[in-house]
Amino acid sequence: MRTQIIDKTVVVSSVEGNVQILLADGSSRPLQPGEILQPSARLNIADDAKLMLAPYDDKPTADNGVPAGTEMPPEGQSSSSVANHQQGSPEVSPEIAALQQSILQGVDPTKNFEASAAGGAPAAGGGGGIGGVAGASGNGGFVVIDRIGDATIAEAGFDTGYDTLIDQNVLQEDDLLPENQLDDQDESVVTLEDQAISGNVLDNSNNPDGPLDTSVISYSWGSNQGIAAGVESTLDGIGTLIINADGSYTFTPALNYTGPVPAVNYTVTDGDDTNDSTLTITITPVDEPVSLNGLQVEGGELVLDEAALPDGSAPDGVALTKSSTFTFNAADGVQSLTLGGVTLISNGQVLTTFPQGIPSPLGNELLVTGVSYNPVTGVGSVTYSYTLNDNETHNKPANDGALTESFNVVLTDLDGDTTSAGLDVVV
Repeated sequence: MRTQIIDKTVVVSSVEGNVQILLADGSSRPLQPGEILQPSARLNIADDAKLMLAPYDDKPTADNGVPAGTEMPPEGQSSSSVANHQQGSPEVSPEIAALQQSILQGVDPTKNFEASAAGGAPAAGGGGGIGGVAGASGNGGFVVIDRIGDATIAEAGFDTGYDTLIDQNVLQEDDLLPENQLDDQDESVVTLEDQAISGNVLDNSNNPDGPLDTSVISYSWGSNQGIAAGVESTLDGIGTLIINADGSYTFTPALNYTGPVPAVNYTVTDGDDTNDSTLTITITPVDEPVSLNGLQVEGGELVLDEAALPDGSAPDGVALTKSSTFTFNAADGVQSLTLGGVTLISNGQVLTTFPQGIPSPLGNELLVTGVSYNPVTGVGSVTYSYTLNDNETHNKPANDGALTESFNVVLTDLDGDTTSAGLDVVV
């Protein structure tokens, strides 16, 4: 069903199907053939209906230029007699008929007949009477000239060979009903990594002819197809999207995601026609720093006492091994993580099996017992243990009772940011 506003006066030639005219009180009724539609008249036309309109001043005529159904007088007979006969009126008097015939023949009645008011003047060719007509008496009456059709008779100079039949200008429905003008342009937006973005996909829509306000029916993106407006949808690892019927939308990217976002295709309607458009979302990466935590402990991450050795002053085998954990964060993704020169992660993949031994310059044992890493968040941790195997040689002054062994930890993210720290063991 579409709505059309008439912009000029037309006549309804034919109606096929459901065509309603809207009335001033808001109601409607079926449109009928023969009705005259004025400018600003509003029509509701079903999709399968056909409507033929013609300009108001174009009316079909018969081949002889006379409206259909009108009786023509025989040759030589005045049209007035036919009119009188059709109307059932008595035959016109001979005097008046003579005057009528004179006028119809193009003769100036003021030259051949006296005006009725003068009275008693003879008619042309002699004879007295009232009104200048021979044999007339009393009031001369009045002259009635009946014309059939709207063409001038030949004696008055009209070309009888002229075809007075006016071609009926039948306007097809498409001539008066312009194509629906619903239109909605595509949108393209950019947001920063980890930052949600909102807007309205109907801000650049155009709907001048209605009949309803533009609204969103449904949308699709990636594996989410035919999602009804107002329903939220998610693509794992990419983000969450919702588009409402009024065109408002919100896209929330997944944490640390900077890859491509599938195009969002959505459908709008004005209650009659539909239009498909596309929303394109781009995520701009943000350069985030890398960090190591748990490796800046005052006095060392681990402290062991040689007194716990078998030949020490307080032998304790359990005390000879100590464990701890440090964490790392690379929101842009881990390119590499090394400990004591051994690569634990490369291009986001954990490479080693556990436990993984790390060479100790002092001859003791540093073991990596596990690595956990979430490539989505860039957060991970490393657990390790250190075992003191024997007494160490202290080359420092006698009053220095501690020896520190340090293992270098280096973290580099995918865009080249790097940081390092030492894992310090004090003996």
